[in-house]
Amino acid sequence: MGMNMKIGWNAGLLLVVAFSLSACGGGGGGQSINKPRLRYVNASPDVNPLSFLIDGSIKTTGIAYLGISPAFVDEDAKEYDMAVREDGELSDLDSVVTGFENEKEYLVCVAGLKNFGSEFVKRLRLVTPQIDLTAPNGNKSRIYVFHAFLRSSGLDTPNIDLRNPGDNPQYKVENIAFASTGNLTIDSSTQTFVARRNDSESVYATQTFTFAPGGIYLAIVAGVEGQVGVQAPKIEFIKLN
Repeated sequence: MGMNMKIGWNAGLLLVVAFSLSACGGGGGGQSINKPRLRYVNASPDVNPLSFLIDGSIKTTGIAYLGISPAFVDEDAKEYDMAVREDGELSDLDSVVTGFENEKEYLVCVAGLKNFGSEFVKRLRLVTPQIDLTAPNGNKSRIYVFHAFLRSSGLDTPNIDLRNPGDNPQYKVENIAFASTGNLTIDSSTQTFVARRNDSESVYATQTFTFAPGGIYLAIVAGVEGQVGVQAPKIEFIKLN
């Protein structure tokens, strides 16, 4: 009877150990890895809704100007051929080869003009800025600023600042190049921001917005100088988390 009890106890112990190893992913005790996560943004003011492709396969469609895909989507950590085209078209507006890393989030963004004329520097292009969706501690919000604003025909687009109005702003992020991003962390509250030329008082757009505690936001500085309606200069805030 004692021998049977000992055999039963040993068998039970082996089952517990096997279950523990299985739960850990094997004897190495490693933790699970989060894949790269991607979300798609259209900040080009003169295109029809866009389709985004990875290695020739369409990942999302119908992304209108100042629109964003519904959610972040996992992809494998490797290098891809990224492309963008107007819905229903076969030719790409732009493409780029880029890689994504585990445990990181990325925005796949379009900025610039489809119809750029002779100003090649204003052409539509695809960029993939990395962001961090970890919520800031305390009563704070984080803003990622994407510079997609264009000056009128014949004028170079400068680097910009996003800041509170006035000479002594409480918050500012400076010298953001076209089709690039900057970021800043602020107190969660209602804030007014202006997008203005770096090292100048020229203001291109103004927006007031209420930021929630722990919120991660995308601020798209968009539009074309001198335009009205859809293409008017603006700051578009989008909550990401």
